[in-house]
Amino acid sequence: MKKIIQSILIILIFFCSNLIQGQFNIPEAPKKIYPIQDYVGVLSKKQIKELNQKLISYSEVTSTEILVSIIQDLHGEDPNLLASKWGEKWKIGKIHKNNGIIILLSIHDKKISIQNGYGIEPYITDFLTIKIIKKIKPILKNNLYYQAIDCGTKEIFKILKNKFQKKQNNRISERYKVFIIIGIFLMIFFLFYFFYMNKTTDSSLLMTLFLTNFLFRDKNLYHDHDDNFDGFGEGGNFGGGGSSSEW
Repeated sequence: MKKIIQSILIILIFFCSNLIQGQFNIPEAPKKIYPIQDYVGVLSKKQIKELNQKLISYSEVTSTEILVSIIQDLHGEDPNLLASKWGEKWKIGKIHKNNGIIILLSIHDKKISIQNGYGIEPYITDFLTIKIIKKIKPILKNNLYYQAIDCGTKEIFKILKNKFQKKQNNRISERYKVFIIIGIFLMIFFLFYFFYMNKTTDSSLLMTLFLTNFLFRDKNLYHDHDDNFDGFGEGGNFGGGGSSSEW
C-alpha cells in the first residue's frame, strides 16, 4: 500500500512540476509598444535603436507591425503558440488588416518562431516562413542576434514588398508644410532684395543661413521617429500560420 501511495505521489509531483514548467507569463503591454522587446539584454542600446527605427519606418509606410520578442526561456511552452498568444495579447497589427508579425527568440532553448497575423498569411506562407528561418539559423548559431534579426526582417520586407502600403505618408504635419512654404517665399524675397539692391554677398549669405536655420531648426523633423510614434498595438488577430525551429 505504501508503495502505491509513493508511486501516486511521484506521479503527482512530476505532473505538477511539468505544469509549472509549462507556464510563461506574457508581460503586460507597455503604454508605448516598440518593435524590439529584449528581455535578456543580448542587444546593445545602439542596436535596439537602429532596429526600432527601421521597423517603425517600415510600419509608417506599410502599416505592417513587426514585433521582436527576445526571452531567456520558454519554460516548456510551445514557441508557436506562445508567439501567437503574444501577438493577440498585445494586439500587434492594424485593426481590420491583421498585418502583425511576431518574431520570438528564446536564448536558452535556442528556438525561434515567426508567427503571422491573418492578413499576412496570403503573402508569407508557412513554407516562406521556414525559408526565412533557415536563412538566419546559421547567424543565430554564432550568437549574432542583431544580424539575425536584421536579416530576417529584410527577408520579410522583400516578400511583402508594397503590401499594405499607405496611400500617402502624412508624417509631415500641415503646420510644418505652411512653415516651409512661407520660409521658401521669404528666402526668395530676401535673396532677390540683397542681390539686386547692391548688398554685399556676405549679407545675403548670412540671411540665407538664417532662413535655412529657421526652416530646418528641427533637425529631426524627418528622422526622429520617437516624437511621432504612437506605438504598436491597434488590434491584430493571429493564427495566420508560421513556423519554428531550433538553431
